[in-house]
Amino acid sequence: MSVTTKWLTPQDAKKVQDTSLRVANEIVTSALPDWPTARSQALLTVCMGLWSKGPLVTANILARNADLIIAAWEMRSHIAGVMLIRKGENFVPLYLHRHLLALKMQSPTALWIEFTPLKEVGHA
Repeated sequence: MSVTTKWLTPQDAKKVQDTSLRVANEIVTSALPDWPTARSQALLTVCMGLWSKGPLVTANILARNADLIIAAWEMRSHIAGVMLIRKGENFVPLYLHRHLLALKMQSPTALWIEFTPLKEVGHA
């Protein structure tokens, strides 16, 4: 059995990227069924940018923590967002009032979800 390798063309890379983003959007939308699709997509986009992770990894984290995100979203008029702090295989929410503090605290084990861009999309 021989294994062959092939470099992706720019068109192939774009196709893989588009497929990954489409699947990630579907994952997040299905994890947050009561949210408007535009808000779910904005959540994915915001978190990918803040976390510097790809769409599928980001979508997986968001889907696994949808209940924490929904609970935090209910407090959106009082908080700037929620910090998901890794504890073993799970995350613990930390509700933060200051955006600047959240950015200083963010790390690979503490992932910030900012609500301001989400409030501007969909039915805030």
